Amino acid sequence: MTKRTIALLVICFNLCCSGSYVKKIHATEEAFFAGDIDTAVSSITPLAQDSSAHNRLLFYMEAGIIYRSKGDLKTSSEILTRAAEMADEIKTSIMGSAAAFLLSDRESTFQGENFERALIRYYLAVNQVLTGNLVEAKRTLRKLDADLKDMKYDDAAYKQILIARYLDALISEEIGEYNDARVQYKNLENFGADGDWLARERYALAARSGDGADMAKYAAAKPAVMQFAANANPKAKVGELVLIVETGKAAVKVSRGDLMDEQEFALALRVAIDVAILSHGKGLSTAAVIAMLGGAENPVPKFAARDELGAPLLYLDGETVPAPTVLTNFDTMAEKNFNDNYSAYVKKNVASIATKFVIAAVAADAVASSIRKNNDNIVGLLGGLAVGVGAGGAVAATVKADLRSWHTLPAQFAALRIFLPEGKYQLALGKNTTDFVVYGNENSTITVAPGKKTFVALRTFKRGL
Repeated sequence: MTKRTIALLVICFNLCCSGSYVKKIHATEEAFFAGDIDTAVSSITPLAQDSSAHNRLLFYMEAGIIYRSKGDLKTSSEILTRAAEMADEIKTSIMGSAAAFLLSDRESTFQGENFERALIRYYLAVNQVLTGNLVEAKRTLRKLDADLKDMKYDDAAYKQILIARYLDALISEEIGEYNDARVQYKNLENFGADGDWLARERYALAARSGDGADMAKYAAAKPAVMQFAANANPKAKVGELVLIVETGKAAVKVSRGDLMDEQEFALALRVAIDVAILSHGKGLSTAAVIAMLGGAENPVPKFAARDELGAPLLYLDGETVPAPTVLTNFDTMAEKNFNDNYSAYVKKNVASIATKFVIAAVAADAVASSIRKNNDNIVGLLGGLAVGVGAGGAVAATVKADLRSWHTLPAQFAALRIFLPEGKYQLALGKNTTDFVVYGNENSTITVAPGKKTFVALRTFKRGL
């Protein structure tokens, strides 16, 4: 048996024996989306602690959200801080070397997309806000802003994390850094945030900062800004409630199906096989190599939507709360990213796939010829055929999509700012919400202090996978 054949068998063995991330996370995911947060915590903890190096970042990302949903912000922040450090190391590694070949991505260190890594710091900042560490949250968002600036020039605008920019604006306003808030609102405008919503936010900032020119400019938005405080005693001192509402279940990666069923990949692969035969397998036919591709999976995954439902109705002291404004739609971002880059992924990987199959075909042909030569009968013919089929199947088994993605993310990130007279309020869910799971509403009594923001983060989705 040739060294090439042995190498191919080793690759196949290693990939087949390595566990699937999707299978490993399933029990945790099932508990989390059933609302059984204690089981989800007990399930994710050993996975994060014992995970191999190439999946550790992803397990930390999952654990950060799960501990946060339980209300353990301290542990969540510790995990997310380490995840942010790992993401920085990966970012440096990506910048210093060529991107990994997709065929072997399942065995490489999970890198994630730029917008996924950016969300780590967003979640860390939210934790810091919820524990009252606004200055620390501002530092975290400053680092995130640097990443978003890089993405502004390197990536499409739809990959911007607008919910993070809004959070930065709110924190900047609260700690008196009004110009930073203005900059973030300008960024939100440039990246397509809703104009009516933005006018309300700009008026609120102008009123807080005493900017008479902007108060006049956005005066038409004042009634909407003050809608909850409008019926209160005009002499009452007013504060703010900021609701950060994450809804649904993020789209996850799934297989596109057989490699040769996708026209763009199939056409490119035929050309690449012809080239590879000239370099590695003279005498082979393109048809013979293509025949070995049976069962090979398209290595470029796609994102499939799961639960894109918005939040259930919320009530504040019995009064209906307006729908939060969706600022970041993860599903749209992820799906568009892979669709936009599909041709580039094909171009980057097609030559490597073709070469692997041609080398396997050469090795198999050599072994098959030896068998036929030494067994000049039907046994020899069948033996040679079996070697060819087996080699093709072995290599085809290694061509699989990397389906690792952040499963506990929401589909949408939304927010709402409400002005309220100082006092205590009851935040309640509307009727017929038994099919929803809501994390973050364990303490339904909210205290609004005059001239201050009270931040509340809710996570809601339809119960079950």
